[in-house]
Amino acid sequence: MPSLILLKSPGGASPGETIPLDGELLVIGRDADTCQIVIPHHAVSRRHAQISRSQGHFFIEDLRSRNHTFVNSKEISTRTPLKAEDKIKICDFLFRFHDERVKDPPPLPTWMKKEKGKDEEDEAETGGMTTIEATGTRVNVQNFLELQPSDRLRALLEISTNLGRTLELDPLLDQVAHTLLGVFRQADRCFVILLDERGKPVPKAVRTRRPALEDTRFSRTIVKRAVDEMQSYLSEDASSDISLGPAASIAEFRIRSVMCVPLTSADGRALGAIQIDTQDRAKKFREDDLNLLTIVANLAAVSVEKAKLHESMLVREKERKEIELARAVQLGFLPQTFPEIQDYEFYSHYSPAQSIGGDYYDYIHLPNGRLAIVLGDVAGKGVPAALLVAKLSSEVRFCLLTEPDPARAVGLLNDQMIRGGLGDRFVTLVTAVIDPAANQLTVVNAGHMSPRLYRAGMDELTDVISTDATGLPLGIMPGFEYEAATLQLDPGDTIVIFTDGVTDAMAPSGEMFGPEGVDRCFTTDDVPGGGSRPKQVGERLAQAVRRHANGQPQNDDIAVVCFGRLESGHAPAASVTTRAVPLQNRPR
Repeated sequence: MPSLILLKSPGGASPGETIPLDGELLVIGRDADTCQIVIPHHAVSRRHAQISRSQGHFFIEDLRSRNHTFVNSKEISTRTPLKAEDKIKICDFLFRFHDERVKDPPPLPTWMKKEKGKDEEDEAETGGMTTIEATGTRVNVQNFLELQPSDRLRALLEISTNLGRTLELDPLLDQVAHTLLGVFRQADRCFVILLDERGKPVPKAVRTRRPALEDTRFSRTIVKRAVDEMQSYLSEDASSDISLGPAASIAEFRIRSVMCVPLTSADGRALGAIQIDTQDRAKKFREDDLNLLTIVANLAAVSVEKAKLHESMLVREKERKEIELARAVQLGFLPQTFPEIQDYEFYSHYSPAQSIGGDYYDYIHLPNGRLAIVLGDVAGKGVPAALLVAKLSSEVRFCLLTEPDPARAVGLLNDQMIRGGLGDRFVTLVTAVIDPAANQLTVVNAGHMSPRLYRAGMDELTDVISTDATGLPLGIMPGFEYEAATLQLDPGDTIVIFTDGVTDAMAPSGEMFGPEGVDRCFTTDDVPGGGSRPKQVGERLAQAVRRHANGQPQNDDIAVVCFGRLESGHAPAASVTTRAVPLQNRPR
């Protein structure tokens, strides 16, 4: 009876356990109520895969499992027929499909155990093809070294030494191909092939015996079979090898004797293959050649993994340095000093969720002594948001300096950003213009949360601009007309503008900081109605958000700007700004 034989498991079941396939449909998964083959492991889906029988043939199908199903190291996405000796991998469990109805081929002679008189029989039955399982028993290196000629031992030592000298992948593979072509005198061509991200075989190193043979095309039929079945292949005459089928590439490239060995990672993944072939009928590869190539492939596979890891580390280091540079450039967009206006005080705080972020604020001096305070929030975060911040920074200055009316300036800014190509992103923005001569504030809101105003004389909190007067975010609709709200600033009035990283800050319990958390920062418990100067409010808000998060990762960028008119007799505090340090990492 056909069955599954367990080859490897992370624990529990013992390797060698046999599971008979005695039904028409057998579901594999961890749910004991609905599955006939139960694998009680958390990584296995409740209903992971199923094996069905139709007209005596067996098929396996993945049931949209979380960690997928693999046959011979290849992920399956459709109903796939099972052949005898196929390897089925479900998470960390590896099975072999055993079907005693299929007659196993006679054991092939090996260089360690050779049965005289058997070679011709084996060649007749297998078409001259010898196989060595890449995932099974490895060639015994010690015995191999004891029996091989000194030139091959030197070649093996040379390859092993060269593989340890460099972590650069391309020179390493080219050196392997060069050395192998020197070792196998009968070879005409050598290919070292790696699989790309899509699993497509790509030649990374090609060496040929003569210039006339410089053809980078290899036999995809042979390589695919070696990679799919994870077996090493040797054929003394590939053109007449019935096991390869009618492969056009073999005839086109006039391939005669050929060896192909898969490159396999430590965890059993296929990395690629090494193919060596000859076009001369008189020159054939033998089994000891295949053994040598298999050892070289094992060494090369380890070096390939190390080289890829090294390349990945270099890429990450380069990205880290680029992010640090981008962060320094972005911080350069933010004000380095505060405006000095008599009887006014300013405070700001900035903390990106990542190394670079999408929040932005600025102070822009306008004609006639006016000052614009701008705070914006670009949708998203990371590098794309930071690039839009760079564009926003320059466009805001241009529009406010060329258009004296704040509402029309924001409308111009909206059109400029749309023409510049925001794509599917948008920007929320508050623009507040102070006229110190008249102590008047003009506010235009483009889709942002309304700034909060604390009036000391009335001891009350209110929105600076109503919802009705709030326009669309920048980048939504070209030609949109924005409204402005104007109010008088009295002594003691304080305004705070902030991004949604403040209100969305989350406590370990899942509770949001919320708008009410912002309002609580306008007063202190011990001084009712007091402590409402811009610097005091801003510092309390930054500290309150940090305490609320209590070490939780920051969900979004945080930017806070506080400003206001001081009461008579109060001197402005020294200019204060904090930025670029995530709240959860600040010292307490």
